[in-house]
Amino acid sequence: MNRPTIFPRTGADLNKRLEQALALLTGLFVFLNPFPRATAPKEFAFYGALAVALYLVASGRRKLPWRTPLATPFLLLILWSAGGIVFALDKPNSLHDVLFHLVKYVAVALLLVAVYPTRRQLQTLSWIVILSTAMFVTAAMIHFYLVLDHGFADRLGYSDASSRPGFFEMSSNYMGFITVFGAALSMNQYLREGRNTIKALLALCFIVTVAATLLTQTRGAVIGLVLAILFFGMRNRRELLLAVLLPILVAAFIFTGAESRERISMKSLQSNERIGIALMYGEIIKEHPVVGIGFGMERLQNKEFMTPYYERVPEAYRDPAFNMSPHNLYVDITVRIGFVGLLLYGCLIVTAFRMAWRSLGRATGPGARNDALCLVASFGAFLVQAFFADASFGAPAVVFYLHLAMITILWQQSFQIPPGDGAEAAGARG
Repeated sequence: MNRPTIFPRTGADLNKRLEQALALLTGLFVFLNPFPRATAPKEFAFYGALAVALYLVASGRRKLPWRTPLATPFLLLILWSAGGIVFALDKPNSLHDVLFHLVKYVAVALLLVAVYPTRRQLQTLSWIVILSTAMFVTAAMIHFYLVLDHGFADRLGYSDASSRPGFFEMSSNYMGFITVFGAALSMNQYLREGRNTIKALLALCFIVTVAATLLTQTRGAVIGLVLAILFFGMRNRRELLLAVLLPILVAAFIFTGAESRERISMKSLQSNERIGIALMYGEIIKEHPVVGIGFGMERLQNKEFMTPYYERVPEAYRDPAFNMSPHNLYVDITVRIGFVGLLLYGCLIVTAFRMAWRSLGRATGPGARNDALCLVASFGAFLVQAFFADASFGAPAVVFYLHLAMITILWQQSFQIPPGDGAEAAGARG
Protein backbone atom coordinates (compact mmCIF):
# COMPACT_ATOMS: atom_id res chain seq x y z
CA MET A 1 0.00 0.00 0.00
CA ASN A 2 1.44 3.35 -1.04
CA ARG A 3 1.41 6.03 1.61
CA PRO A 4 0.94 9.68 0.58
CA THR A 5 3.85 12.00 1.27
CA ILE A 6 4.22 15.74 1.33
CA PHE A 7 7.74 15.48 -0.06
CA PRO A 8 8.26 15.51 -3.84
CA ARG A 9 9.58 12.26 -5.29
CA THR A 10 10.94 13.48 -8.62
CA GLY A 11 12.91 16.40 -9.96
CA ALA A 12 9.83 17.60 -11.82
CA ASP A 13 7.80 17.61 -8.60
CA LEU A 14 10.54 19.50 -6.77
CA ASN A 15 10.74 22.06 -9.56
CA LYS A 16 6.96 22.55 -9.45
CA ARG A 17 6.96 23.02 -5.68
CA LEU A 18 9.81 25.51 -5.90
CA GLU A 19 8.04 27.49 -8.63
CA GLN A 20 4.91 27.63 -6.46
CA ALA A 21 6.95 28.74 -3.45
CA LEU A 22 8.65 31.43 -5.54
CA ALA A 23 5.30 32.81 -6.73
CA LEU A 24 3.83 32.68 -3.22
CA LEU A 25 6.77 34.40 -1.53
CA THR A 26 7.10 37.11 -4.20
CA GLY A 27 3.37 37.84 -4.11
CA LEU A 28 3.46 37.97 -0.31
CA PHE A 29 6.28 40.54 -0.39
CA VAL A 30 4.31 42.78 -2.76
CA PHE A 31 1.12 42.36 -0.73
CA LEU A 32 2.84 43.33 2.53
CA ASN A 33 4.54 46.41 1.07
CA PRO A 34 2.08 49.00 2.47
CA PHE A 35 2.26 47.56 5.99
CA PRO A 36 5.30 49.16 7.69
CA ARG A 37 5.28 46.99 10.82
CA ALA A 38 5.39 43.79 8.81
CA THR A 39 9.17 43.99 8.46
CA ALA A 40 9.90 40.42 9.57
CA PRO A 41 7.46 38.67 7.19
CA LYS A 42 8.49 40.99 4.35
CA GLU A 43 12.16 40.13 4.87
CA PHE A 44 11.31 36.43 5.07
CA ALA A 45 9.27 36.66 1.85
CA PHE A 46 11.96 38.56 -0.07
CA TYR A 47 14.98 36.53 0.99
CA GLY A 48 13.04 33.27 0.71
CA ALA A 49 12.01 34.16 -2.84
CA LEU A 50 15.56 35.25 -3.66
CA ALA A 51 17.03 31.97 -2.35
CA VAL A 52 14.56 29.89 -4.38
CA ALA A 53 15.16 31.98 -7.51
CA LEU A 54 18.95 31.68 -7.20
CA TYR A 55 18.65 27.90 -6.79
CA LEU A 56 16.46 27.66 -9.90
CA VAL A 57 18.91 29.82 -11.87
CA ALA A 58 21.94 27.84 -10.64
CA SER A 59 20.24 24.55 -11.53
CA GLY A 60 19.42 25.80 -15.02
CA ARG A 61 15.64 25.73 -14.51
CA ARG A 62 15.31 29.52 -14.85
CA LYS A 63 17.12 32.35 -16.54
CA LEU A 64 17.65 35.86 -15.22
CA PRO A 65 15.35 38.34 -17.02
CA TRP A 66 18.27 40.71 -17.52
CA ARG A 67 18.18 41.44 -21.24
CA THR A 68 15.98 44.53 -21.31
CA PRO A 69 16.68 48.20 -22.08
CA LEU A 70 16.76 48.85 -18.32
CA ALA A 71 19.74 46.53 -17.79
CA THR A 72 22.39 49.12 -18.70
CA PRO A 73 20.94 51.98 -16.59
CA PHE A 74 20.54 49.56 -13.66
CA LEU A 75 24.14 48.38 -13.96
CA LEU A 76 25.60 51.87 -14.36
CA LEU A 77 23.62 53.16 -11.39
CA ILE A 78 24.83 50.31 -9.17
CA LEU A 79 28.45 50.72 -10.30
CA TRP A 80 28.42 54.50 -9.80
CA SER A 81 26.81 54.24 -6.37
CA ALA A 82 29.22 51.48 -5.32
CA GLY A 83 32.22 53.43 -6.67
CA GLY A 84 31.10 56.47 -4.69
CA ILE A 85 31.70 54.55 -1.46
CA VAL A 86 35.40 55.41 -1.87
CA PHE A 87 34.59 59.12 -1.52
CA ALA A 88 31.66 58.74 0.91
CA LEU A 89 31.62 60.68 4.16
CA ASP A 90 30.19 57.61 5.90
CA LYS A 91 31.59 54.56 4.10
CA PRO A 92 29.98 51.78 6.21
CA ASN A 93 26.52 53.30 5.93
CA SER A 94 26.95 53.93 2.20
CA LEU A 95 27.95 50.30 1.65
CA HIS A 96 24.92 49.18 3.67
CA ASP A 97 22.50 51.39 1.73
CA VAL A 98 23.92 50.44 -1.69
CA LEU A 99 23.25 46.81 -0.82
CA PHE A 100 19.89 47.19 0.92
CA HIS A 101 18.35 50.27 -0.73
CA LEU A 102 19.58 49.80 -4.30
CA VAL A 103 20.81 46.30 -5.13
CA LYS A 104 17.95 44.80 -3.11
CA TYR A 105 15.32 46.84 -4.95
CA VAL A 106 16.82 45.97 -8.34
CA ALA A 107 16.61 42.32 -7.25
CA VAL A 108 12.93 42.89 -6.38
CA ALA A 109 12.30 44.19 -9.92
CA LEU A 110 14.09 41.20 -11.47
CA LEU A 111 12.13 38.77 -9.29
CA LEU A 112 8.85 40.36 -10.36
CA VAL A 113 9.73 40.15 -14.04
CA ALA A 114 10.78 36.50 -13.61
CA VAL A 115 7.69 35.44 -11.66
CA TYR A 116 5.03 37.44 -13.57
CA PRO A 117 6.31 37.38 -17.19
CA THR A 118 2.98 37.23 -19.10
CA ARG A 119 0.06 39.62 -19.46
CA ARG A 120 -2.21 37.29 -17.49
CA GLN A 121 0.30 37.14 -14.66
CA LEU A 122 0.67 40.92 -14.86
CA GLN A 123 -3.04 41.13 -14.06
CA THR A 124 -2.42 38.87 -11.05
CA LEU A 125 0.30 41.24 -9.87
CA SER A 126 -2.07 44.20 -10.35
CA TRP A 127 -4.72 42.47 -8.25
CA ILE A 128 -2.24 41.86 -5.44
CA VAL A 129 -1.40 45.59 -5.36
CA ILE A 130 -5.06 46.65 -5.59
CA LEU A 131 -6.31 44.41 -2.77
CA SER A 132 -3.31 45.12 -0.56
CA THR A 133 -3.72 48.89 -0.96
CA ALA A 134 -7.48 48.81 -0.42
CA MET A 135 -7.16 46.69 2.74
CA PHE A 136 -4.39 48.90 4.11
CA VAL A 137 -6.15 52.23 3.57
CA THR A 138 -9.47 50.88 4.90
CA ALA A 139 -7.76 49.75 8.09
CA ALA A 140 -5.84 53.03 8.23
CA MET A 141 -8.99 55.18 8.01
CA ILE A 142 -10.88 53.07 10.57
CA HIS A 143 -7.96 53.17 12.99
CA PHE A 144 -7.16 56.86 12.52
CA TYR A 145 -10.66 58.34 12.55
CA LEU A 146 -12.68 55.86 14.62
CA VAL A 147 -10.23 54.19 17.00
CA LEU A 148 -7.97 57.21 17.63
CA ASP A 149 -10.95 59.56 17.25
CA HIS A 150 -9.24 62.11 15.00
CA GLY A 151 -11.44 64.64 13.25
CA PHE A 152 -11.77 64.43 9.47
CA ALA A 153 -9.92 67.73 9.24
CA ASP A 154 -6.81 65.93 10.54
CA ARG A 155 -4.40 64.55 7.94
CA LEU A 156 -4.57 60.78 7.60
CA GLY A 157 -1.22 59.27 8.53
CA TYR A 158 1.57 59.74 10.99
CA SER A 159 3.11 63.14 11.68
CA ASP A 160 5.99 63.93 14.02
CA ALA A 161 3.89 66.83 15.29
CA SER A 162 1.03 64.54 16.25
CA SER A 163 0.82 63.02 19.70
CA ARG A 164 -1.49 60.30 18.35
CA PRO A 165 0.21 58.39 15.54
CA GLY A 166 -1.86 56.95 12.75
CA PHE A 167 -2.18 53.44 11.44
CA PHE A 168 1.20 51.69 11.70
CA GLU A 169 2.82 55.15 11.82
CA MET A 170 2.70 55.55 8.03
CA SER A 171 3.58 59.13 7.01
CA SER A 172 0.97 61.03 5.00
CA ASN A 173 3.59 61.77 2.36
CA TYR A 174 4.48 58.11 1.91
CA MET A 175 0.86 56.95 1.77
CA GLY A 176 0.26 58.96 -1.40
CA PHE A 177 2.73 56.90 -3.44
CA ILE A 178 0.85 53.74 -2.49
CA THR A 179 -2.70 55.03 -2.86
CA VAL A 180 -2.30 56.73 -6.25
CA PHE A 181 -0.71 53.56 -7.68
CA GLY A 182 -3.53 51.44 -6.28
CA ALA A 183 -6.19 53.83 -7.61
CA ALA A 184 -4.70 53.78 -11.13
CA LEU A 185 -4.51 49.97 -11.21
CA SER A 186 -8.08 49.72 -9.87
CA MET A 187 -9.38 51.93 -12.66
CA ASN A 188 -7.49 49.92 -15.28
CA GLN A 189 -8.81 46.59 -14.01
CA TYR A 190 -12.34 48.04 -13.81
CA LEU A 191 -12.25 48.92 -17.51
CA ARG A 192 -11.18 45.43 -18.57
CA GLU A 193 -13.56 43.53 -16.24
CA GLY A 194 -16.91 42.26 -17.51
CA ARG A 195 -18.39 40.69 -14.37
CA ASN A 196 -20.59 43.10 -12.41
CA THR A 197 -19.63 41.71 -9.00
CA ILE A 198 -15.93 42.14 -9.69
CA LYS A 199 -16.52 45.59 -11.19
CA ALA A 200 -18.31 46.59 -7.97
CA LEU A 201 -15.35 45.34 -5.91
CA LEU A 202 -12.90 47.30 -8.09
CA ALA A 203 -15.06 50.42 -7.86
CA LEU A 204 -15.01 50.09 -4.06
CA CYS A 205 -11.22 49.68 -4.08
CA PHE A 206 -10.91 52.78 -6.28
CA ILE A 207 -13.17 54.83 -4.00
CA VAL A 208 -11.37 53.95 -0.76
CA THR A 209 -7.91 54.60 -2.24
CA VAL A 210 -9.00 57.96 -3.68
CA ALA A 211 -10.63 58.85 -0.35
CA ALA A 212 -7.44 57.97 1.52
CA THR A 213 -5.40 60.05 -0.92
CA LEU A 214 -7.58 63.09 -0.31
CA LEU A 215 -7.60 62.58 3.45
CA THR A 216 -3.79 62.67 3.58
CA GLN A 217 -4.13 66.28 2.30
CA THR A 218 -0.76 65.78 0.62
CA ARG A 219 -0.35 68.25 -2.22
CA GLY A 220 1.95 66.02 -4.27
CA ALA A 221 -0.40 63.03 -3.97
CA VAL A 222 -3.48 65.05 -4.96
CA ILE A 223 -1.68 66.57 -7.95
CA GLY A 224 -0.37 63.15 -8.98
CA LEU A 225 -3.82 61.56 -8.64
CA VAL A 226 -5.53 64.22 -10.74
CA LEU A 227 -2.87 64.05 -13.46
CA ALA A 228 -2.99 60.24 -13.57
CA ILE A 229 -6.78 60.10 -13.86
CA LEU A 230 -6.87 62.92 -16.42
CA PHE A 231 -4.25 61.23 -18.59
CA PHE A 232 -5.64 57.74 -18.30
CA GLY A 233 -9.26 58.87 -18.58
CA MET A 234 -8.98 60.41 -22.05
CA ARG A 235 -9.54 57.19 -24.00
CA ASN A 236 -13.33 57.55 -24.43
CA ARG A 237 -16.31 59.62 -23.34
CA ARG A 238 -17.21 57.58 -20.26
CA GLU A 239 -13.71 57.84 -18.78
CA LEU A 240 -13.46 61.46 -19.92
CA LEU A 241 -16.51 62.22 -17.75
CA LEU A 242 -14.78 60.63 -14.75
CA ALA A 243 -11.57 62.51 -15.61
CA VAL A 244 -13.47 65.80 -15.49
CA LEU A 245 -15.54 64.99 -12.39
CA LEU A 246 -12.66 63.81 -10.23
CA PRO A 247 -10.69 67.12 -10.33
CA ILE A 248 -13.94 68.95 -9.51
CA LEU A 249 -14.50 66.70 -6.49
CA VAL A 250 -10.88 67.14 -5.43
CA ALA A 251 -11.18 70.93 -5.70
CA ALA A 252 -14.44 70.86 -3.72
CA PHE A 253 -12.81 68.77 -0.99
CA ILE A 254 -9.81 71.09 -0.77
CA PHE A 255 -11.71 74.37 -0.69
CA THR A 256 -14.45 73.37 1.77
CA GLY A 257 -12.17 72.87 4.79
CA ALA A 258 -10.41 75.83 6.42
CA GLU A 259 -7.26 73.83 7.19
CA SER A 260 -7.19 72.36 3.69
CA ARG A 261 -7.55 75.83 2.14
CA GLU A 262 -4.73 77.08 4.34
CA ARG A 263 -2.41 74.31 3.12
CA ILE A 264 -2.69 75.46 -0.50
CA SER A 265 -2.92 79.21 0.11
CA MET A 266 -0.29 81.44 -1.47
CA LYS A 267 0.94 82.47 1.99
CA SER A 268 1.38 78.82 3.00
CA LEU A 269 3.22 77.96 -0.21
CA GLN A 270 5.57 80.94 0.13
CA SER A 271 6.41 80.09 3.73
CA ASN A 272 6.58 76.34 3.19
CA GLU A 273 9.44 74.63 5.02
CA ARG A 274 10.47 72.85 1.80
CA ILE A 275 12.00 76.10 0.50
CA GLY A 276 14.40 76.28 3.42
CA ILE A 277 15.10 72.54 3.19
CA ALA A 278 15.92 72.87 -0.53
CA LEU A 279 18.27 75.79 0.15
CA MET A 280 19.97 73.82 2.93
CA TYR A 281 20.52 70.83 0.68
CA GLY A 282 21.67 73.14 -2.09
CA GLU A 283 24.57 74.15 0.13
CA ILE A 284 25.61 70.50 0.46
CA ILE A 285 25.35 69.98 -3.29
CA LYS A 286 27.66 72.97 -3.88
CA GLU A 287 30.38 71.21 -1.88
CA HIS A 288 29.85 67.74 -3.42
CA PRO A 289 28.39 68.29 -6.91
CA VAL A 290 29.85 65.33 -8.83
CA VAL A 291 29.95 62.25 -6.59
CA GLY A 292 27.83 63.48 -3.68
CA ILE A 293 28.41 62.65 -0.03
CA GLY A 294 27.86 58.91 -0.50
CA PHE A 295 24.80 56.71 -1.00
CA GLY A 296 24.21 56.31 2.74
CA MET A 297 21.24 58.15 4.22
CA GLU A 298 22.31 58.24 7.87
CA ARG A 299 24.60 61.27 7.56
CA LEU A 300 21.67 63.42 6.40
CA GLN A 301 19.86 62.66 9.67
CA ASN A 302 22.84 63.79 11.75
CA LYS A 303 21.99 67.19 13.27
CA GLU A 304 25.63 68.03 13.97
CA PHE A 305 26.50 67.46 10.30
CA MET A 306 23.48 69.40 9.00
CA THR A 307 23.73 72.43 11.31
CA PRO A 308 26.42 74.37 9.34
CA TYR A 309 24.33 74.06 6.16
CA TYR A 310 21.14 75.03 8.02
CA GLU A 311 22.86 78.19 9.30
CA ARG A 312 23.79 79.23 5.74
CA VAL A 313 20.11 79.47 4.80
CA PRO A 314 18.73 83.03 5.06
CA GLU A 315 16.78 83.37 8.30
CA ALA A 316 13.57 84.22 6.49
CA TYR A 317 13.58 80.76 4.87
CA ARG A 318 14.89 78.61 7.73
CA ASP A 319 12.58 75.83 8.86
CA PRO A 320 11.96 76.50 12.58
CA ALA A 321 11.55 72.76 13.17
CA PHE A 322 14.95 72.09 11.51
CA ASN A 323 13.50 69.24 9.45
CA MET A 324 16.44 67.33 8.02
CA SER A 325 14.55 65.15 5.56
CA PRO A 326 15.06 66.34 1.93
CA HIS A 327 11.34 65.99 1.02
CA ASN A 328 12.36 65.60 -2.63
CA LEU A 329 13.62 62.45 -4.34
CA TYR A 330 15.69 64.33 -6.91
CA VAL A 331 17.42 66.53 -4.33
CA ASP A 332 18.03 63.45 -2.20
CA ILE A 333 19.66 61.61 -5.10
CA THR A 334 21.82 64.59 -6.08
CA VAL A 335 23.09 65.09 -2.54
CA ARG A 336 24.01 61.44 -2.11
CA ILE A 337 25.44 60.48 -5.53
CA GLY A 338 25.91 63.83 -7.27
CA PHE A 339 24.68 65.16 -10.59
CA VAL A 340 26.10 62.09 -12.34
CA GLY A 341 23.90 59.88 -10.18
CA LEU A 342 20.89 62.10 -10.92
CA LEU A 343 21.63 61.76 -14.64
CA LEU A 344 21.71 57.96 -14.29
CA TYR A 345 18.38 57.98 -12.49
CA GLY A 346 17.08 60.18 -15.30
CA CYS A 347 18.28 57.63 -17.87
CA LEU A 348 16.46 54.90 -15.95
CA ILE A 349 13.23 56.91 -15.91
CA VAL A 350 13.43 57.97 -19.58
CA THR A 351 14.18 54.40 -20.65
CA ALA A 352 11.16 53.11 -18.72
CA PHE A 353 8.87 55.71 -20.31
CA ARG A 354 10.24 54.88 -23.75
CA MET A 355 9.57 51.16 -23.17
CA ALA A 356 6.00 51.90 -22.09
CA TRP A 357 5.32 54.16 -25.08
CA ARG A 358 6.75 51.60 -27.49
CA SER A 359 4.59 48.91 -25.89
CA LEU A 360 1.59 51.21 -26.35
CA GLY A 361 2.47 51.60 -30.02
CA ARG A 362 2.54 47.82 -30.55
CA ALA A 363 -0.62 47.11 -28.55
CA THR A 364 -3.11 45.01 -30.55
CA GLY A 365 -6.19 45.47 -28.37
CA PRO A 366 -7.81 47.78 -25.80
CA GLY A 367 -6.60 45.70 -22.84
CA ALA A 368 -2.96 45.96 -23.88
CA ARG A 369 -3.29 49.69 -24.64
CA ASN A 370 -4.90 50.37 -21.29
CA ASP A 371 -2.13 48.50 -19.45
CA ALA A 372 0.49 50.71 -21.07
CA LEU A 373 -1.52 53.92 -20.56
CA CYS A 374 -2.16 53.05 -16.93
CA LEU A 375 1.53 52.51 -16.19
CA VAL A 376 2.56 55.68 -18.01
CA ALA A 377 -0.04 57.64 -16.01
CA SER A 378 0.77 56.13 -12.60
CA PHE A 379 4.55 56.30 -13.16
CA GLY A 380 4.23 59.95 -14.15
CA ALA A 381 2.14 60.56 -11.02
CA PHE A 382 4.84 58.89 -8.91
CA LEU A 383 7.52 61.16 -10.37
CA VAL A 384 5.39 64.24 -9.70
CA GLN A 385 4.86 63.18 -6.08
CA ALA A 386 8.62 62.64 -5.77
CA PHE A 387 9.09 66.43 -6.03
CA PHE A 388 7.28 66.75 -2.69
CA ALA A 389 8.43 63.72 -0.68
CA ASP A 390 11.23 61.22 -0.10
CA ALA A 391 10.87 58.07 -2.17
CA SER A 392 14.23 56.27 -2.14
CA PHE A 393 13.48 53.79 0.64
CA GLY A 394 10.67 51.74 2.14
CA ALA A 395 7.23 51.33 0.58
CA PRO A 396 7.57 54.24 -1.94
CA ALA A 397 10.82 52.75 -3.30
CA VAL A 398 9.14 49.38 -3.80
CA VAL A 399 6.35 51.16 -5.73
CA PHE A 400 9.01 52.76 -7.97
CA TYR A 401 10.58 49.40 -8.79
CA LEU A 402 7.15 47.81 -9.19
CA HIS A 403 6.52 50.31 -11.99
CA LEU A 404 9.82 49.41 -13.64
CA ALA A 405 9.08 45.69 -13.39
CA MET A 406 5.54 45.99 -14.77
CA ILE A 407 6.72 48.17 -17.65
CA THR A 408 9.42 45.60 -18.41
CA ILE A 409 6.84 42.79 -18.49
CA LEU A 410 4.71 44.80 -20.95
CA TRP A 411 7.76 45.51 -23.10
CA GLN A 412 8.80 41.86 -23.18
CA GLN A 413 5.31 40.78 -24.18
CA SER A 414 5.18 43.42 -26.91
CA PHE A 415 8.62 42.90 -28.43
CA GLN A 416 9.70 39.35 -27.61
CA ILE A 417 6.41 37.59 -28.43
CA PRO A 418 5.24 38.04 -32.04
CA PRO A 419 1.94 39.99 -32.22
CA GLY A 420 -1.00 37.75 -32.98
CA ASP A 421 0.13 34.62 -31.13
CA GLY A 422 -1.87 33.14 -28.28
CA ALA A 423 -0.24 35.05 -25.46
CA GLU A 424 -0.58 38.43 -27.14
CA ALA A 425 -4.13 37.74 -28.21
CA ALA A 426 -5.07 36.74 -24.71
CA GLY A 427 -3.57 39.95 -23.40
CA ALA A 428 -5.47 41.98 -25.97
CA ARG A 429 -8.76 40.30 -25.09
CA GLY A 430 -8.11 40.88 -21.38
